Amino acid sequence: MSNIASGWEGLIAEGEEILWQGQPNSRIDLRGLFNPQTLMGAFFTGFSLFWIAMAAQMMSGASNIPFPFRFFPLFGVPFLLMGLWMLGGRLIFEAYLRSQTYYTLTSRQAFIARNAFGKRTLESYKIRDMPRLTLEDGSPGSVIFAQSQRRTARRTQSGPVGFVQIDDPRRVYSLLDQARSDLRARARDKESKTR
Repeated sequence: MSNIASGWEGLIAEGEEILWQGQPNSRIDLRGLFNPQTLMGAFFTGFSLFWIAMAAQMMSGASNIPFPFRFFPLFGVPFLLMGLWMLGGRLIFEAYLRSQTYYTLTSRQAFIARNAFGKRTLESYKIRDMPRLTLEDGSPGSVIFAQSQRRTARRTQSGPVGFVQIDDPRRVYSLLDQARSDLRARARDKESKTR
């Protein structure tokens, strides 16, 4: 495609034109702190720190504790890690993933490429098949064009897919909308000629 997502060459068809390329904003999104997970994270972090401190204090006063029980304060560490993740670790992880994500819009497809943790992935979405477009205006803003389906043990969760946290979402939305209109008009013309 180009240097922004090098290594994906040969994926666009002849006559397919690149309209836009970019990357999401990789700053930590502090708006994510206004979330119920942050409150749970504060609770877990506080509780686990209290547990570790109290257990360590109990262990320091006793000298004849059997070997395995000396590690009793460490039972709070998983809760501490879970609390730190919910408190803000998830936001750092999301920012890292965005820094490893590349977007390309062509006259026929939208590509989302990611190169993280030694694994390269590429998702493509045909513009003609996009049922609707959503503009989340702002700086950064997002252009949503699909929904992902993720199955868990109990239910299926869906989430927005698109060019998220980009600097000029209105321009990208306009390019994508125009490309979709052009493709649909060409398909109608072709269909009317075959009748």
